Amino acid sequence: MRSSRPPLRLSRSGQRPRATPWIEGLARVLLALVFVHALVGKLTNFAAVADKIAAKGLPLAPLLLVLAMALLALGSALLILGWRQRLGAVLLLVFLVPTSLIFHNELGDTAERIQLLKNLAIIAGLLLVANQPGERRPRLRR
Repeated sequence: MRSSRPPLRLSRSGQRPRATPWIEGLARVLLALVFVHALVGKLTNFAAVADKIAAKGLPLAPLLLVLAMALLALGSALLILGWRQRLGAVLLLVFLVPTSLIFHNELGDTAERIQLLKNLAIIAGLLLVANQPGERRPRLRR
């Protein structure tokens, strides 16, 4: 059965057309909500989270936690605002990849395996954001 939709046309640059801006914005906000929630949890339970970091044998747990919160705050803000979104996605990846490897590596535990798979899906979303075409910069006139 044939679809009644017209075939997808490539742009002059040979790339697929992008989603409408409001869809991209909504997707970035929804993706960032996970990190905003994580940031709030770290802010409200600083000592307990620092203890979990220290329990994994990592040195300077409070300092690592502050660094993680900075990555979460800045990366989420950039992603939500859509300004320097590639940098925002990279900052969140810098947080999420080691977090996944260090804290969700018990694959025999169903809950940890689910957390790891969830994080892999989020990593995929961040890679898509990071791979978006760059922001257009105004050309300087000579």
